[in-house]
Amino acid sequence: MNIHIQNKEIWFENNPEIIEQLFNSINKYLQKDDLQFSHLIIDEEVIYDNFDNYIIENIESINKIEVIAITLTEMVNESLKSAEQYSKNAITIINKTAEEFYQKPDENTWSQLTDLFEGIQWIIQSLTEINSIESSYEVVSDYEIWNDYIQEVSKFNSIIFELENAVLNKDNVLIGDMLLHEIIPIFEAMVEKLELLISEAVDKDVN
Repeated sequence: MNIHIQNKEIWFENNPEIIEQLFNSINKYLQKDDLQFSHLIIDEEVIYDNFDNYIIENIESINKIEVIAITLTEMVNESLKSAEQYSKNAITIINKTAEEFYQKPDENTWSQLTDLFEGIQWIIQSLTEINSIESSYEVVSDYEIWNDYIQEVSKFNSIIFELENAVLNKDNVLIGDMLLHEIIPIFEAMVEKLELLISEAVDKDVN
Protein backbone atom coordinates (compact mmCIF):
# COMPACT_ATOMS: atom_id res chain seq x y z
CA MET A 1 0.00 0.00 0.00
CA ASN A 2 1.11 3.56 -0.73
CA ILE A 3 1.26 6.24 1.95
CA HIS A 4 0.97 9.83 0.68
CA ILE A 5 2.21 12.68 2.89
CA GLN A 6 2.16 16.08 1.24
CA ASN A 7 4.25 15.49 -1.90
CA LYS A 8 5.99 12.40 -0.52
CA GLU A 9 5.13 8.77 -1.10
CA ILE A 10 6.13 5.74 1.00
CA TRP A 11 5.41 2.11 0.29
CA PHE A 12 4.54 -0.44 3.00
CA GLU A 13 3.52 -4.05 2.61
CA ASN A 14 -0.03 -4.96 3.63
CA ASN A 15 0.93 -6.53 6.91
CA PRO A 16 -0.59 -5.72 10.35
CA GLU A 17 2.84 -6.06 11.94
CA ILE A 18 4.05 -2.85 10.24
CA ILE A 19 1.39 -0.57 11.82
CA GLU A 20 3.72 0.85 14.47
CA GLN A 21 6.46 1.42 11.89
CA LEU A 22 3.96 3.08 9.57
CA PHE A 23 2.83 5.63 12.17
CA ASN A 24 6.40 6.24 13.29
CA SER A 25 7.28 7.12 9.70
CA ILE A 26 4.26 9.42 9.41
CA ASN A 27 5.17 11.22 12.64
CA LYS A 28 8.78 11.57 11.49
CA TYR A 29 7.75 13.26 8.24
CA LEU A 30 5.27 15.57 9.99
CA GLN A 31 7.82 16.65 12.61
CA LYS A 32 10.39 17.30 9.90
CA ASP A 33 8.02 19.67 8.08
CA ASP A 34 6.58 21.12 11.32
CA LEU A 35 3.06 19.90 10.52
CA GLN A 36 0.19 18.65 12.69
CA PHE A 37 -1.67 15.41 11.97
CA SER A 38 -5.35 15.94 11.11
CA HIS A 39 -6.85 12.72 9.71
CA LEU A 40 -6.47 9.95 7.13
CA ILE A 41 -8.15 9.22 3.83
CA ILE A 42 -7.92 5.48 3.22
CA ASP A 43 -9.00 4.45 -0.27
CA GLU A 44 -11.28 7.54 -0.39
CA GLU A 45 -12.77 6.77 3.06
CA VAL A 46 -12.23 9.66 5.51
CA ILE A 47 -11.10 8.38 8.93
CA TYR A 48 -10.89 10.67 11.97
CA ASP A 49 -10.17 8.17 14.77
CA ASN A 50 -9.30 4.56 15.60
CA PHE A 51 -6.83 4.64 12.71
CA ASP A 52 -4.83 1.58 13.68
CA ASN A 53 -7.96 -0.57 14.16
CA TYR A 54 -9.35 0.48 10.80
CA ILE A 55 -6.08 -0.28 9.03
CA ILE A 56 -5.70 -3.67 10.73
CA GLU A 57 -9.28 -4.66 9.89
CA ASN A 58 -8.82 -3.70 6.23
CA ILE A 59 -5.11 -4.37 5.85
CA GLU A 60 -5.40 -6.87 3.01
CA SER A 61 -7.39 -4.57 0.70
CA ILE A 62 -5.89 -1.14 1.38
CA ASN A 63 -4.18 0.46 -1.62
CA LYS A 64 -3.68 4.07 -0.64
CA ILE A 65 -3.47 6.00 2.63
CA GLU A 66 -3.43 9.77 2.35
CA VAL A 67 -2.20 11.63 5.43
CA ILE A 68 -3.95 14.97 5.87
CA ALA A 69 -1.71 17.39 7.71
CA ILE A 70 -2.14 21.04 8.64
CA THR A 71 0.10 23.76 10.00
CA LEU A 72 0.03 24.69 13.67
CA THR A 73 -1.72 27.96 12.80
CA GLU A 74 -4.37 26.13 10.80
CA MET A 75 -4.93 23.72 13.68
CA VAL A 76 -5.39 26.60 16.14
CA ASN A 77 -7.79 28.43 13.82
CA GLU A 78 -9.86 25.28 13.28
CA SER A 79 -10.07 24.82 17.04
CA LEU A 80 -11.23 28.42 17.49
CA LYS A 81 -13.89 28.01 14.78
CA SER A 82 -15.18 24.87 16.50
CA ALA A 83 -15.32 26.70 19.85
CA GLU A 84 -17.18 29.60 18.24
CA GLN A 85 -19.76 27.31 16.61
CA TYR A 86 -20.26 25.34 19.82
CA SER A 87 -20.68 28.55 21.86
CA LYS A 88 -23.29 29.99 19.48
CA ASN A 89 -25.29 26.76 19.55
CA ALA A 90 -24.90 26.49 23.34
CA ILE A 91 -26.51 29.90 23.94
CA THR A 92 -29.74 28.83 22.22
CA ILE A 93 -29.84 25.48 24.01
CA ILE A 94 -29.03 26.98 27.44
CA ASN A 95 -31.85 29.51 27.11
CA LYS A 96 -34.33 26.69 26.51
CA THR A 97 -32.82 24.52 29.27
CA ALA A 98 -33.02 27.36 31.81
CA GLU A 99 -36.72 27.89 31.05
CA GLU A 100 -37.33 24.18 31.60
CA PHE A 101 -35.67 24.35 35.03
CA TYR A 102 -38.08 27.15 35.97
CA GLN A 103 -40.97 24.88 34.98
CA LYS A 104 -40.53 21.14 35.47
CA PRO A 105 -37.20 19.69 34.26
CA ASP A 106 -37.51 16.24 32.73
CA GLU A 107 -34.90 13.63 31.86
CA ASN A 108 -33.95 15.46 28.65
CA THR A 109 -33.43 18.71 30.59
CA TRP A 110 -30.97 17.04 32.95
CA SER A 111 -29.27 15.41 29.97
CA GLN A 112 -28.81 18.85 28.36
CA LEU A 113 -27.20 20.08 31.57
CA THR A 114 -24.79 17.12 31.57
CA ASP A 115 -23.93 17.90 27.94
CA LEU A 116 -23.24 21.50 28.96
CA PHE A 117 -20.78 20.39 31.64
CA GLU A 118 -19.00 18.22 29.06
CA GLY A 119 -18.99 21.05 26.51
CA ILE A 120 -17.42 23.45 28.97
CA GLN A 121 -14.76 20.86 29.78
CA TRP A 122 -14.02 20.58 26.06
CA ILE A 123 -13.75 24.38 25.77
CA ILE A 124 -11.30 24.49 28.68
CA GLN A 125 -9.29 21.57 27.28
CA SER A 126 -8.99 23.07 23.78
CA LEU A 127 -7.90 26.41 25.30
CA THR A 128 -5.30 24.65 27.48
CA GLU A 129 -3.92 22.77 24.47
CA ILE A 130 -3.48 25.99 22.49
CA ASN A 131 -1.99 27.80 25.46
CA SER A 132 0.55 24.99 25.98
CA ILE A 133 2.06 25.61 22.53
CA GLU A 134 5.43 27.25 23.04
CA SER A 135 4.89 29.67 20.15
CA SER A 136 1.19 30.28 20.87
CA TYR A 137 1.81 34.04 20.75
CA GLU A 138 2.83 33.55 17.10
CA VAL A 139 0.03 31.24 15.95
CA VAL A 140 -2.85 33.09 17.63
CA SER A 141 -3.92 36.01 15.43
CA ASP A 142 -4.16 38.58 18.25
CA TYR A 143 -2.58 37.69 21.58
CA GLU A 144 -4.33 40.50 23.49
CA ILE A 145 -7.77 39.28 22.39
CA TRP A 146 -6.66 35.71 23.12
CA ASN A 147 -5.84 36.70 26.71
CA ASP A 148 -9.27 38.34 27.00
CA TYR A 149 -10.79 35.06 25.80
CA ILE A 150 -8.81 33.14 28.43
CA GLN A 151 -10.17 35.48 31.12
CA GLU A 152 -13.74 34.79 30.00
CA VAL A 153 -13.30 31.01 29.96
CA SER A 154 -11.62 31.08 33.39
CA LYS A 155 -14.88 32.42 34.87
CA PHE A 156 -16.38 28.96 34.37
CA ASN A 157 -14.19 27.51 37.15
CA SER A 158 -16.03 29.07 40.09
CA ILE A 159 -19.45 29.08 38.43
CA ILE A 160 -19.36 25.35 37.62
CA PHE A 161 -18.58 24.59 41.28
CA GLU A 162 -21.64 26.60 42.35
CA LEU A 163 -23.78 25.04 39.64
CA GLU A 164 -22.79 21.55 40.73
CA ASN A 165 -23.87 22.41 44.30
CA ALA A 166 -27.20 23.66 42.98
CA VAL A 167 -27.63 20.36 41.13
CA LEU A 168 -26.81 18.35 44.28
CA ASN A 169 -29.36 20.40 46.25
CA LYS A 170 -31.90 20.05 43.42
CA ASP A 171 -32.39 23.83 43.49
CA ASN A 172 -33.97 24.10 40.05
CA VAL A 173 -34.68 27.85 40.26
CA LEU A 174 -31.04 28.58 41.15
CA ILE A 175 -29.90 26.35 38.27
CA GLY A 176 -32.13 28.31 35.87
CA ASP A 177 -30.86 31.63 37.24
CA MET A 178 -27.21 30.61 36.89
CA LEU A 179 -27.71 29.35 33.35
CA LEU A 180 -29.43 32.57 32.25
CA HIS A 181 -27.50 35.20 34.17
CA GLU A 182 -24.02 33.70 34.57
CA ILE A 183 -23.35 30.96 32.01
CA ILE A 184 -24.93 32.61 28.96
CA PRO A 185 -23.11 35.96 29.42
CA ILE A 186 -19.79 34.09 29.44
CA PHE A 187 -20.65 32.31 26.20
CA GLU A 188 -21.76 35.60 24.63
CA ALA A 189 -18.46 37.26 25.58
CA MET A 190 -16.56 34.20 24.28
CA VAL A 191 -18.33 34.42 20.91
CA GLU A 192 -17.40 38.09 20.66
CA LYS A 193 -13.69 37.34 21.33
CA LEU A 194 -13.65 34.28 19.06
CA GLU A 195 -15.21 36.21 16.17
CA LEU A 196 -12.47 38.84 16.51
CA LEU A 197 -9.73 36.20 16.60
CA ILE A 198 -11.11 34.39 13.56
CA SER A 199 -11.58 37.66 11.66
CA GLU A 200 -7.99 38.69 12.45
CA ALA A 201 -6.76 35.29 11.23
CA VAL A 202 -8.62 35.68 7.92
CA ASP A 203 -7.15 39.18 7.45
CA LYS A 204 -3.64 37.82 8.04
CA ASP A 205 -4.17 35.07 5.46
CA VAL A 206 -5.40 37.61 2.90
CA ASN A 207 -2.42 39.87 3.48
